[in-house]
Amino acid sequence: MVRAGHSSPTRTRGGGRTGWVVACAAGALAFVVRWHLVGGAGGVRGYHGYDDGVYFSSAVAFVHGRMPYRDFLLLHPPGVVLALAPFAALTRWTSDPNALAAARVAFMAVGAVSTLLVTRLALRWGTAAAVVAGTLYAVSSAAARGERLTLLEPLGTLTLLGAVCLLLRARAPDTSRWWLYAGGAVLGVGPVVKIWNVVPLLVVLAWQAWTQGTRSAVRVAGAAAGSSLLVLLPFALASPGAVVRLVLLAQLGRPRSGTTTGERLEGITGVGTALEPQPPGTRAAWTVVVCVAVAVAAVVAWCERRGRLWVAVLGTQVAVLLVSPSFYVNYAAYSAAAVVLVVAAAVSLVPGGRPAWAGPRAWAAALTVGALGLPTAAVRPPPPETLAVAEVRGLLPEQGCVRADSPGVLAVLDVLSRDEERGCRTRVDVSGQTYVVGDRDDRGRPVPRSRNSRWQDDAVAYLTSGTAAVLVRATGNGFDDATVERLHRQGTLVRLRGAQVLLPHDAAAPHGPAARP
Repeated sequence: MVRAGHSSPTRTRGGGRTGWVVACAAGALAFVVRWHLVGGAGGVRGYHGYDDGVYFSSAVAFVHGRMPYRDFLLLHPPGVVLALAPFAALTRWTSDPNALAAARVAFMAVGAVSTLLVTRLALRWGTAAAVVAGTLYAVSSAAARGERLTLLEPLGTLTLLGAVCLLLRARAPDTSRWWLYAGGAVLGVGPVVKIWNVVPLLVVLAWQAWTQGTRSAVRVAGAAAGSSLLVLLPFALASPGAVVRLVLLAQLGRPRSGTTTGERLEGITGVGTALEPQPPGTRAAWTVVVCVAVAVAAVVAWCERRGRLWVAVLGTQVAVLLVSPSFYVNYAAYSAAAVVLVVAAAVSLVPGGRPAWAGPRAWAAALTVGALGLPTAAVRPPPPETLAVAEVRGLLPEQGCVRADSPGVLAVLDVLSRDEERGCRTRVDVSGQTYVVGDRDDRGRPVPRSRNSRWQDDAVAYLTSGTAAVLVRATGNGFDDATVERLHRQGTLVRLRGAQVLLPHDAAAPHGPAARP
């Protein structure tokens, strides 16, 4: 039975052509912001850190016949591998940097589509709410930093927003029940991209049960379970124990990182990245302002029964981010959509007035976009390219296998797929091995990476097993001084801008950039 007064959160307003114009404009703005953040045509082929390369390299290994969990380590569900597989397959016909660039552009497009969906969801509360939600999400540093690269968060956001849109569509009169099943199926894809997405899935199921009845929620849950199993089952059958151990147990067993609650809130709000050059005190003050504003918006929206789903989603997502063992800047995209939808819901409760474009609600929308957009917008120019790609590529031998402490750099250097074709078995997550090699002491306590001697030995053995190794991580490896010294003794270390290349002692460095065979 459907609870009275809950079948439709609010009546639809501001739809039609105006609504689509607002949504498409916000989506276009979002793509431009993400393109700017990655550095445009030059930066989209560049090296941008560790995780981005891990997921793309996993997909390249997969399309070359290697199975996640069974043949190589992957600490997340396989959804991202399947999403990136079409772009990884492009390496058979084009260069690795071009394939990686295509994948990144596609993920920016995912961010643009998520922005459009956020705007359409807020449009149910009026045009002013849609403008607030669409604009804030489009420029949000928290969202844009995660949606400019091939990371997990963009896919999780898209599945959540898409599922809710479909479930709302299923509530229209005389609508086919297949909309309900479609919403559940899309919702179920989220957890097979990142395990954290189980949390918003449960919130949406509870919302569906509360507003549409238990039977409806069971149908949605069944469709979600079906789509999740469809993705997981082939990998689980290939290596059942490894999937549970790596995706679930290794994540739960991670030691807590050193980031404070304040630093995490800076990331969640977007202030930390938007105002990164500012003094810590300035960032902290703006973080307090944004947190208070969002908290007030959440209370108002909840009390007025406007956007309660997103208030609940925001509360649970922020809780996950605060208690999770680790926190990195791209994690903030996890809750970015809920943040702007809660704010938009509160703005929509301001009286409209006549004319609508100059009434109190319009002024509230403009002030909200300005006040919250200023300290959270991703407007800073991208950092300059730090990797001397041509120089590094020129030092790499044409024969044998090239190793790296970050697999993404192999794609940037255009040797990743070449090595896979040679059967080099590139290790796609060198640092992730710490969760399966020497990660616990004799008493079962976690061992920090810097003191994990077994993993340090394993990493040295891997990095020195090829004809060359490229080292680009300044601090992320966690190598102790003894390990660094051992690496240096294994060969000739050539230092270039943004990288160190380890060559055998008897290797003669080629002159000029080497061509791809």
